Amino acid sequence: MDVDYEDIDCEELVSCNNVGDEEGKEDMDIYKKINDLTDDEIRGFEFVYEEKAIDFYEIYAKYHGNIIVRQLVCNREGKSDKKQGRCRDLRPTMRMKCRARFRVALNLATEKWRVSVFEPSHNHELTPTHYVHLIPKYRRLSESDKALVDGLHTQGVRTCHILGFMMAQKGGHKGLGFCKKDLYNYLNNEAMARIEGGDAFAVLSYLQAKADNDPMFFSKFTTTDEGRLENLFWSDSVSRNDYECFGDVIAFDATYKKNRYNKPVVVFSGFKHHGETTIFGCSLVSDEKAETYKWVLNTFLEAMYHKHPKGVVTDGDLAMREAIRDVFPNSLHRLCSWHLHRNAVENVKNPKFLEDFKSLIYATYTVDEFENEWKRVVDDCGLSNNKWVKKTYEMKRIWASAYMRDKFFCGIRTTSISEAFNSFIKMYVQNKSSLVDFMHGFERAVKVLSVKM
Repeated sequence: MDVDYEDIDCEELVSCNNVGDEEGKEDMDIYKKINDLTDDEIRGFEFVYEEKAIDFYEIYAKYHGNIIVRQLVCNREGKSDKKQGRCRDLRPTMRMKCRARFRVALNLATEKWRVSVFEPSHNHELTPTHYVHLIPKYRRLSESDKALVDGLHTQGVRTCHILGFMMAQKGGHKGLGFCKKDLYNYLNNEAMARIEGGDAFAVLSYLQAKADNDPMFFSKFTTTDEGRLENLFWSDSVSRNDYECFGDVIAFDATYKKNRYNKPVVVFSGFKHHGETTIFGCSLVSDEKAETYKWVLNTFLEAMYHKHPKGVVTDGDLAMREAIRDVFPNSLHRLCSWHLHRNAVENVKNPKFLEDFKSLIYATYTVDEFENEWKRVVDDCGLSNNKWVKKTYEMKRIWASAYMRDKFFCGIRTTSISEAFNSFIKMYVQNKSSLVDFMHGFERAVKVLSVKM
């Protein structure tokens, strides 16, 4: 394609640029002349001199690389038309084709912005004064607001409580300067910024920072074949020292799933010398299979200098029991009494049996007394052929007090200490938290728990 460059000679454009500035007309003419060129037309240009080519591109870049017109319109400008063949009606819209606008154009000769269009009239009622602060353009969190929000959020204060506190401080919504949605959006954006590069990378970086400040901090993780974070275990110096002193009996629970990926959280807990709850270690796992629990228990032993607990209390999960038999072969295993009774309620709909079964769990019978009482209860309730009853009787040595009278379990009969901690941590971790936010919240909960105890 051969295009005569003389039609849009660079020298002509430069001379036009110096003609005058009457309402920016000359600049707009130059802009249109350059803007009307297609890519193919430009590719077909031929220049007599190299300087001509350079001059042309400088003019082209000047008019294409800068904003020369800016227009502000009413938020009710435009309209919403229904599309042909649309099955559902569009949502109600506030668009009313309002013509109110303010336009400025850049005069390249004077390098000043001049008003080219101003239309002050609206075709609708204006927003009442006491609602103006709710218009998106005027809503924002100031730097001081952000600092306060960050401080409260770091201490585990819930977003709704932060909003209520700031409203009380500023005298209501009008003084607040933003709405609930703005606050949630800000915290979400901050959370996304914290996990830039990946949530797993952020949480591993956080653990590395912990290790840099705590020489006894221990963490270990596994990844999938695709390189994704699979299982994660961690324990700090306080937890490891507590286990050295008070780790004879541990409660092993995996019921808490308050994170974005719905990963089970395994909590190893126990009692101190004055009955205070202590956390020995924690793990985020990909599933609740026996192999996964075996990795968790082996990693726990590695963190605790291979000191085996004398007793372990669990909720009765079959995969968990298999892992304990494999990793803690010499440790006594006890089923959580509370979970056992709850399973009885779900599987045996006999009030009399449930009442007597509670006595069979907790009463200080001898072995002979337990056997006689069990036979009487089962016969009286007609449950001798019940599958759950028969299976539970076969496991009597790991739940009945009659068979555990000479076994040391530090007074722990249930995983309630882990359940209580799970309930407590809900105040510090929100639903669907990212992994790094979960870690921050979890750490705050452990610190507060240690102070309370």
